Amino acid sequence: ARLACGRSGVRIPPGPVLPCQNASRGSPGHSSPDIALPSQGVRAFSNGSGPGVGKGSNGLQIDWGYVERAIYANYSRKWARWCLALMRRYYRVLLTSDASELLILKPRTRLDAMTALGMLAKVLGMRERWRAVREAYGLRWTRERDYFLAVLTSQAYSSLITKARRLLSSSGHHRGALEFIALSGLRVGEALEAMNLYRTEAGNYLNRELMVLEHFRYPARFMRKTKKAYVTVVDDYMLDLLESSEPLTYNALRMGIRRRLGRDHCPGIFRKIWATFMRQRGIDPEVIDLLQGRTPKSIFLRHYYRPDITAILSPVRENLRLLREELGIG
Repeated sequence: ARLACGRSGVRIPPGPVLPCQNASRGSPGHSSPDIALPSQGVRAFSNGSGPGVGKGSNGLQIDWGYVERAIYANYSRKWARWCLALMRRYYRVLLTSDASELLILKPRTRLDAMTALGMLAKVLGMRERWRAVREAYGLRWTRERDYFLAVLTSQAYSSLITKARRLLSSSGHHRGALEFIALSGLRVGEALEAMNLYRTEAGNYLNRELMVLEHFRYPARFMRKTKKAYVTVVDDYMLDLLESSEPLTYNALRMGIRRRLGRDHCPGIFRKIWATFMRQRGIDPEVIDLLQGRTPKSIFLRHYYRPDITAILSPVRENLRLLREELGIG
C-alpha cells in the first residue's frame, strides 16, 4: 500500500500488518491494556474476496469473522454489538487513511466512531497507522467542533429549520410533545420530564405570575453537575400542550421518530433552533444560557450579572409566537 498524506501533510505508514497474539484489551477508547486475540490471524490481502471480508479502495481486506471473535471474547455482548456496527460503518477510514468523513460528524458521533476505529486498529495491529491518521486530520479525543464547519454543513440554521418542519409534519401522535420540545428550548429528556411532571405537580411547578415552569424546585430531576434547567418561559399555547400531553418516555419518542424518518432526524435540533432564533431576535447570550440551563463559567455571570427577571422573560415570551410561525406550529 502506498504512503498517504492527510491535511497536515503527515505521512501515514502503509498497513495493515498481521497482529501478534496479544494486541490490545480493556476499556473502549484510545488507551487500554492488551486483549487476547483468536489464534486465526486477520486477513489483510491486497486482492481476493470471500464471505465476511470487508474491502477498502486500496484492495486491503478485513476478516470480520476474526474481528467479531476478538471483540466478543473480551467485551460484553451489548458493547460488542455497538462497537462492531460502528467498525463496519467507518472501517474504510482505517484502510484508506482518509478520515474526511469523520470531520463533519457531530462531536459525540465522531468520538464513538474514533473509539470503534481505535479498537479495530488494535485488533488488526494497525495502531501506528491509526495514530498517524488522527494526527494528519487533527482528530482529538474531545467533543470540540469547529464552529464554521458546523455552519457550512448540515448544521446551518436554514437546514435545521427544514429538518424541523419535516420532523413535526411526520411526527403523528407525538407532535404535541415535539412542539413543546421546540418551544421550550430544553434538552429532549428535560422537556419530556417537564411534561410528565406537570400532570401531577402543576400547582407547585407553574409560576402563573411569571408564567414560567420552575425546574429548580425539583433538583433531583433537573440539577445535574454541568447540565441544569432552572426555569422555562411558557405561554398559553405551551400550557395547552402540557395539559393535553400523555405520558411519554425518551426511548418511545426516539424509536417513533426513527421508524418514520430514520436516524437522520433528531429532536435535539430544536434546542439549536431555539437558541439561534432567540439570539437573532436580540436576546442576550447570557439569558439564552440561563434559560437553556448551561452552567455559567465566567466570573461576570457567576458573581455580577443580576438582571430583573421580568425584564428578561417578557421579550422571550413575545418571541415564542414568532418561533411558532417559523416552525409552522399552530
